[in-house]
Amino acid sequence: MNRSAPLTALLALPPVAGRSALRAGLAALGVSGADVPAEHREREDVLRRLAVHAHSVAFIEISREAMASWPTLLELDAMLPGGDSRQRIFLTRLEGGHVSQADRHWVRSLGFADLFAEFDARDCEGSLRAALDGVARVLGVAPLAPAELARHARVFNREREVGTPRAALRALTEKSAEDVAEMLRRSLAIKDRVYHLQPYPECFVGSEAVAWMARRWHRPAAEAVAIGQALGSLGLLVHVTHDHPFLDDRLFYRLAVSQGDDALDLGAVFGAMQGRDGVAIADRSYLAKTYPACWVGSEAVDFLCSRYRSSRHEAWLALHRLMQFGLIEHVARARPFIDGTFYYRFAGLPADHGG
Repeated sequence: MNRSAPLTALLALPPVAGRSALRAGLAALGVSGADVPAEHREREDVLRRLAVHAHSVAFIEISREAMASWPTLLELDAMLPGGDSRQRIFLTRLEGGHVSQADRHWVRSLGFADLFAEFDARDCEGSLRAALDGVARVLGVAPLAPAELARHARVFNREREVGTPRAALRALTEKSAEDVAEMLRRSLAIKDRVYHLQPYPECFVGSEAVAWMARRWHRPAAEAVAIGQALGSLGLLVHVTHDHPFLDDRLFYRLAVSQGDDALDLGAVFGAMQGRDGVAIADRSYLAKTYPACWVGSEAVDFLCSRYRSSRHEAWLALHRLMQFGLIEHVARARPFIDGTFYYRFAGLPADHGG
């Protein structure tokens, strides 16, 4: 690498507080941050030039929150040239969603540097540290000492994160969203339950979760509910039929984490679903409207359970994760992934309304 060339980090990130913390850490490494143009074609041109700029890295948002205009993995794959340029690309979900260790492993297996959900200046040994260590490794510079990173993060993180689910979780628990969800998985009575003869696998009771969180973090019940609702906003906690937010009530909920650390390989799942013996793709109708080339959510769960001998929770979680990566979508882009009679398709078709 030409050490006389300036070190640059191209930033295709939303305007959230974590961007400031990242910029601060990059500056401490001697790496200048440069915003990538928002316009699609200009952004493609800039990212393609990574192949010939070995002194540059990029941070690219791939959140699907509110169907944002961020690229999907498939779009990035088509956009980027061959070679090692994608090894200098760090993917993020700062605007919404969550990130498991299995998600990070899959992203790295695809050749990208890593995947992060937040850069919090109050957690200088978490994902902010991991991202900056990755940049230092890729660019061949010395990593920051812990004290140096903490000093820069405190000084430069002027955009305080206020009013976001992750900010609420940090304020109430001093933990990341993913850590809180994992603590709940290990501590709650998660088991198969039945209501009105309908079975609901691997779920817990909302009021019992509220009581546990209130004890664990010495919070009133209302703040424990806020913790659960923040997890819900990030997709880490859902009502079993997606009919209720998180409440202090005898309602059933499940977590988007599994004991096997999301054991199903997403690449294998995605390929199998599209194979000749995969999910049944057909034109389907609902309320006199036709939706082309789609499949039924519950049938996809059935398929994964049969093919991989997984539980319905593990199969649902794999499909939930594929949706977070923008690889599958509801036919009207109006629902999360639900293990029910809802229509989904592989991403890329024009959106319809309804269904």
